[in-house]
Amino acid sequence: MNILESLDNLGFLSFKKLINSIMPAKERRQSEIIINYIRIYSHLNTAFNLLTRKDSRLAFDHLSIARKIIRQSGFEEEMPYFKRLAGILDFILKNKQHITGRMRKDEASDPYHVKTSVLLAENICILRILKINKY
Repeated sequence: MNILESLDNLGFLSFKKLINSIMPAKERRQSEIIINYIRIYSHLNTAFNLLTRKDSRLAFDHLSIARKIIRQSGFEEEMPYFKRLAGILDFILKNKQHITGRMRKDEASDPYHVKTSVLLAENICILRILKINKY
């Protein structure tokens, strides 16, 4: 018995049909988009908090994960916003070596305004969540 058959025995398919009949397709799509923005925001926020001298490698890992989520998103209506987010992250990740070098010399420095750029990306996510949730 494979996993789908076992889920069907538990009534998973019936539950999915029930949810599909209760929640219209538009609301399900909006929920998926909001969840996607929350995932991106979470990684951006973690990266922002890790942008210190000793944790910068982890911060760039989280920025890479956020960029991967953006690239894998298939929401056509959100493409202008995803392109803006990807542009911010691409610039930061392209200059990763120089940024980490400057941060190691002076932790208080913000080369290329990295922290400001990450905050801008976070704000884009929050504003999109608010806008989508409005409808």
